[in-house]
Amino acid sequence: MNKKQITSVVLLILAIVASTGCSIKGADQHVASNDAPVHLVLYQRGANISDEEYNVLIAEPVKKKYPNITLELVRTDANTTPQTLVANEILPDIVFGSPDVIRQFKELDALEDLTPLVKFNNMDLNAFEPTAIETIRAYGEQGQLYALPFSINFPALFYNKDLFDKFGVPYPRDGMTWEETTELAKQMTRMENGQQYYGLHPAGVDRMAGQLSLRSYNATTKKATLTGDEWIHIFKVHKAIWDIPGNKPGNNIKTFEADRTLAMMAAMGARLGEFEELHNQGNPMNWDMVSHPSFPEAPQIGAELDVHLLMLTSTGKNKEAAFKVMQVATDVTNQHEMNKRGRLTSLIDPKAKQDFGVRLKSLEGKNVNAIFYNKNGVRRGIDKYSQIASSHIGPAMNQKVLANNVDIITALREAEELANKKIEEELANSK
Repeated sequence: MNKKQITSVVLLILAIVASTGCSIKGADQHVASNDAPVHLVLYQRGANISDEEYNVLIAEPVKKKYPNITLELVRTDANTTPQTLVANEILPDIVFGSPDVIRQFKELDALEDLTPLVKFNNMDLNAFEPTAIETIRAYGEQGQLYALPFSINFPALFYNKDLFDKFGVPYPRDGMTWEETTELAKQMTRMENGQQYYGLHPAGVDRMAGQLSLRSYNATTKKATLTGDEWIHIFKVHKAIWDIPGNKPGNNIKTFEADRTLAMMAAMGARLGEFEELHNQGNPMNWDMVSHPSFPEAPQIGAELDVHLLMLTSTGKNKEAAFKVMQVATDVTNQHEMNKRGRLTSLIDPKAKQDFGVRLKSLEGKNVNAIFYNKNGVRRGIDKYSQIASSHIGPAMNQKVLANNVDIITALREAEELANKKIEEELANSK
């Protein structure tokens, strides 16, 4: 981007700030009165929320309870990254994102510790899923709370019932291990009448590692940890799926939802919205789901926690009003409505968990209990060095082992060496 383009972007963001009441670093802090008009900006990054979900689950409930508060949604793009917003001393009031977004804003010293606001408003953190709060707490060296959990993104094994019926193979069941799922995939992978059918698209290799809480970085030694028997085991399990003759790498969501030549897909709950869209378009799919495959050594651990969060920026002028927005979004009434729409609540209240997905026509008659069969593991790798190390895991599997037949031990060793080189560079630059 040239200087003229950067200037245009900054002017655009400043215009948003001027019109919406976004904060400018160094501005006086104050709490909005109960009836004074307040315009807040919610910035979405790193976690998906549709326009309809935003309106129904955040903007409209807030407007109903606090008519003086108006919300504006701003979505991230190449010109509105956290770095750009902080560098130009302009920030939104609220951030909607994934746990990694906590790290991004925290490294820029741009997040507010919610602890005082939680205490002042008598919010009960025990109402939330414990692993969600534990994950958030892990980002604070002194136990700071940099976010509230909005929803849980659950994993599941989705399958095409038509294909199982076509080939006379029994459907998957809840509680299957990766080995059992791979054996089932072998029965479903075949060529028939010139059409290739695929048995299974697995979770990513690092997501599998998360089921065993396998870390990619040691904060004590400041070294990547991508070698050893556990990583070899994970890579072997993952590779075994792609070693099924005909189950080539590259079968994916499109193969499952559009081509409908993929029998099983291990994926996150965001697929529900896509199935609903197909249904509403008059192109419904005959699908169902069972619990996400697990490992015998970690039974009923479906995946490490994937949670969508609400954060408060440190420079906001109306923090109390912004926190009220977060309270509305996470109260039991709103969370119950969210749950009905197929987005899993972050609350442990049974009332909030009732009637999951009842507003989704495509979910009628489906095995909804599969969503609750497994538990979530605590999220790993919250610092940037862990992120550097983990970024080498996928390429080691996909580009080395699968694409070029590099043996697993060599691929992991080379990935660890590359990761350590990058980590050393980052450590040197931080001094």
